[in-house]
Amino acid sequence: EACGHPKVGVTWNSNPQDIKDGSVAEYFKLLRPWILSCHINELHNDLYGTYPYRELFRLLRETGYDRVTLAEIQGTPDVTSGERLMRFYRALWTELTRG
Repeated sequence: EACGHPKVGVTWNSNPQDIKDGSVAEYFKLLRPWILSCHINELHNDLYGTYPYRELFRLLRETGYDRVTLAEIQGTPDVTSGERLMRFYRALWTELTRG
């Protein structure tokens, strides 16, 4: 807001501090005008766990987010495993973004 430049923004980092009463909606609403990228962690660990990724993906979709989602995925030892993991993540991402 202070910068006033359209190419300056924030990355939603999917931190536990984003959650208030089980929801990310309050902080998402505050930051949405400046969210230019989104960082996610291990989706398969949190798909039904502590971070409300389904809500986050819904909010991104509803507000017209059309940018990338950066995934921090631990331990991809070789190309074959990496390709398999990316197919798995695509399926998870698709599930989380469906309307």
